[in-house]
Amino acid sequence: MNKRTGLIFAMGAAFFYGVSTITGKMSYVGGGNPVALSFYRNLISVPLLFAVLKLRKTDLSITRRECTGLAWLGLLGGFVTGVLLYISYTLISVGLTTCAHFSFPVILAVIYGLFYQEKFSRTKILALALGIIGIWFFVESDARINSLGILTALLSGGTYAAYLIVMDRRGLKTMDGFKLSFYCCIFSCLWLGIFGLIRGYQFQSVLGSNAWMYITATAVLVSLLGNTMVPVAVRNVGATVTGIAGILEPVTSVLLGVLILREPFGFRSAVGAFCVLTATILLGLEKEPKEKRDIRETA
Repeated sequence: MNKRTGLIFAMGAAFFYGVSTITGKMSYVGGGNPVALSFYRNLISVPLLFAVLKLRKTDLSITRRECTGLAWLGLLGGFVTGVLLYISYTLISVGLTTCAHFSFPVILAVIYGLFYQEKFSRTKILALALGIIGIWFFVESDARINSLGILTALLSGGTYAAYLIVMDRRGLKTMDGFKLSFYCCIFSCLWLGIFGLIRGYQFQSVLGSNAWMYITATAVLVSLLGNTMVPVAVRNVGATVTGIAGILEPVTSVLLGVLILREPFGFRSAVGAFCVLTATILLGLEKEPKEKRDIRETA
């Protein structure tokens, strides 16, 4: 029963994350933009996460070292990764964006192999080859596909990999997940607010009622539903199964993007997505040292 519940929660979280890509893009119709979407999604998430933390009676105190690390996570995660991901929504389909973004496990394996002397196993080499082939199919896909959009989505995967590495190296991987997300959202808001003011964004006047509705839905789907279900899934079926079930996220994005947004998704894009997602599954199935598995739990 516990395993069944865990699997349902893992698939549910991935589904809600996938739906959030659709609501995020739909906010653009009401005047939203990548910076505003990132800023308000994080801002709305703060009270939601605070309520969860209070219900769980979680200690909110942090050390100075943790504060510095969380500031970096807010910069790399909610700010840079979020903005890059949402920019790619304006250039290519949400399904293709999510599939390209899911290259981050492959990028993570490469970084750890090159800079942290982690050995490349046969599985990692195969996953890396599939990832490269998948990226090539993305870049060489139908002419209607914007190469800049693919590059932006891949960069978001790279910055998310950097986010996970900072979390590991700064000792934040053991922090309560909701507490970490809470502070990351706060710091992301600060970074995004500063950036928006420097660039001259008028946060209070750019959004219509539809945009507010979709941004709020995105925050609820990610923070209140997805982020709440992942820990339950990990506790019942483990990080590996939860991570593999996460493949449902890009699948959901692709299907809903085609059905709701009428977005194109050609054969070459499908082959690229298959290669990248297969590489992700291989990395998830491989047995790894405990400290590396801890990183996977945050993905």
